[in-house]
Amino acid sequence: MIFIFILIFGVLFLFVNLRQVAPGNRGSILAGVLVVLLPVCFVLRDMYWACVGQAFLSVWLCESLLLYTGWWIFRLCRRVAVRRPMVLRTRVVAARVLLAASFLISGAMCLVGYFHNAEYVLREATVELELAQPAVAPLGTASHDTALSDSVAIDSATLDSAVPAAPRARNFTALFFSDLHLDPLSRRDKVERMLHEADSIKPDLILFGGDFADIHDSVLVNQGYDTLFAKFASAARIGAFAVGGNHEVYTERAGGDIAGFLRRSGWVFLEDSTVCTEVACITGRMDVQKARALDMDRMPLSKLAVAGSALPWLLMDHQPKGVSGPEDSGFSGRLPDFALSGHTHAGQFFPGTVIIDWVWSLAYGFGELDSVRWLVSSGVDSWGPPVRVGSDTEMWLLHFVVRHL
Repeated sequence: MIFIFILIFGVLFLFVNLRQVAPGNRGSILAGVLVVLLPVCFVLRDMYWACVGQAFLSVWLCESLLLYTGWWIFRLCRRVAVRRPMVLRTRVVAARVLLAASFLISGAMCLVGYFHNAEYVLREATVELELAQPAVAPLGTASHDTALSDSVAIDSATLDSAVPAAPRARNFTALFFSDLHLDPLSRRDKVERMLHEADSIKPDLILFGGDFADIHDSVLVNQGYDTLFAKFASAARIGAFAVGGNHEVYTERAGGDIAGFLRRSGWVFLEDSTVCTEVACITGRMDVQKARALDMDRMPLSKLAVAGSALPWLLMDHQPKGVSGPEDSGFSGRLPDFALSGHTHAGQFFPGTVIIDWVWSLAYGFGELDSVRWLVSSGVDSWGPPVRVGSDTEMWLLHFVVRHL
């Protein structure tokens, strides 16, 4: 909600400044056209031309706000020093120069940022997990293979019977990425490079952290992404797992079914559910924005926990908000051994790359939230403008090393 108010204020601020480009109605008409184009392109973003327009105007909105804010600060300082208003002609010339400068800067950022966004970085890290000695599993527990092959999302009613009677946990690898945001401007060749890399690595697990697409799943099928992501899932030695993000809420409102698309492509989609494999138990939480949209609480972590398992416990939650929400108040059981999120895009481009650290306590990289070790990825692609300036798109290859206490 705060973001909406900031956006409305920004658009009104731009209108006030843009109408000074020309005196009279001409300035107001020009300002109105530019300001109205952004929401129009956003609403019609399934169309290629609107997607291009939204991409450029989103960058232009940010950069022009910076320029005009600096201009108003200059005018205020000048008024205090000179004590007389600036003449109309000077204001008109300045408004035109600022408009031209904002377009040039935004165009340069889009050009450079587009090619930077087209590439991604494969980052590697070793994560040490310290676990207690394996407990003796109760009689009647399911095997690892059963828990995974049935692709059962384990809820509180079935968790106890589905926790595997595990042997001693072993080291494993996981390929993690988030925020793919497939749309009309997405580059298929980038996804194909990601698939080739995953197939070369053959990790034990492939994990996706939410915000898969901003277009209907029927469009994804028509473009052959179902085949690509079926191959992607098969690149994992054990299985591929995904959670939804806040953008899945938008596609569902438009009649889409990203969760169904991924399941049909061989992925295990986790939404307030847990599944155990032979190397780890994985919990995927419902995105907080979806819970808010449905006017419901997320399932408490206590009902998703794997306290009886000797396996590492991984948590995926699209937004890095920690585990101290109202649904988890009073929880004192076993905490996840490691958690993964996306959503922030590390700010994506300037000035977002600076502001993002004021918004999130952990905006990017490794850290700790609510006593849980956490990794926040900048995402493997971008939303809105496919532009990266000051941040990278990435996948993470995580080498989990299990140490028994």
